[in-house]
Amino acid sequence: MFSSRVPLPALVLWCRALRHGLHAGLSPVKVLRMQAKSGPTAVRPLAGHLADSMKDGNSFADSLKDHRAKFPKLFVEMVTVGESAGKLPEVFEELERYFEAQQAARRQFLQAMVWPGMTYVAAVVVVAILVTVLAMLGNQLDPFKLGKLGPAGGLVVLALGFGFAGAMAFLYLIARDNDGLKQKMEAVWIQLPAVGGAFRAFALQRFSLALSMTHEAGMRADKAMFSSFQATSNDAYIRHADPTAKVVREGKKMAKALKGVGGTLFPDEFIDQVKIGEESGQVTEVMGRAAERYREDGIRHTKMLAMIAGGVVYALVALMVIALIFSIVLSIAGIYQDAMKGL
Repeated sequence: MFSSRVPLPALVLWCRALRHGLHAGLSPVKVLRMQAKSGPTAVRPLAGHLADSMKDGNSFADSLKDHRAKFPKLFVEMVTVGESAGKLPEVFEELERYFEAQQAARRQFLQAMVWPGMTYVAAVVVVAILVTVLAMLGNQLDPFKLGKLGPAGGLVVLALGFGFAGAMAFLYLIARDNDGLKQKMEAVWIQLPAVGGAFRAFALQRFSLALSMTHEAGMRADKAMFSSFQATSNDAYIRHADPTAKVVREGKKMAKALKGVGGTLFPDEFIDQVKIGEESGQVTEVMGRAAERYREDGIRHTKMLAMIAGGVVYALVALMVIALIFSIVLSIAGIYQDAMKGL
């Protein structure tokens, strides 16, 4: 809500407009001037500033440097790669498709979380009512050992339950707009067997796309390799950019250099595709098809990730209910024991 980033829907529309304008033969400055007047509201001032900077002789990538905080790092990296390769229209087309896929995946994730979220809210409210009603009926049970009974205890339950959910939402918003934190988190998550597939698929999609474009533009192999690693926007890959580019610079094949990074980041099937592309002289075409495939894999894995997240919420609700039942049983047993001792 309070982010200074360009909203994702506006970013999709902007990439589409830039793609159409550049494909039609208009200069980037002309397209940006048009976007400053009639583009998405969130990017009109930015489009004007970028047009002014480019009119002064700066490149598109250099003009973006002063506004990096407004865009995802991937956007800036891919524009840099596309401009170096002379493929800006193609880059904006791929960015449009990528952000559309991201928007759809986010929408599907939120839709998948609606029912688990409602279940969690209902569980918190029911427990709060239970704690309140027990005290009103004269029962001095304190199942969660809150130290408070009646309405005060119910309010404590509500504060703890909704406070936890609010903290998770706040952390998500921070991570969403912090590229450095996001890169580090994705580097950790990619190692996890259950959730790493989605982050690996999207990283490989971006790597394949960048390698396809830089190779088609005739960029030197080591520079193409370095740019492709940077385009992943994932620390697990970026830390290998310099060492791998150095191996390629020494004359090694790209497939062999990537194999040395490890199977966690580059599975054997990906290495085989790079090898086929090198041996057939069709790296551009092979990597282009690989980018499309990994985009589809990323969307499929994101749906699976939403199911896992929903299962985690259900597990939290189940643990809450189980803890409540055991606490009530133990409290009743304690009262019974005290009564027997009194007798």
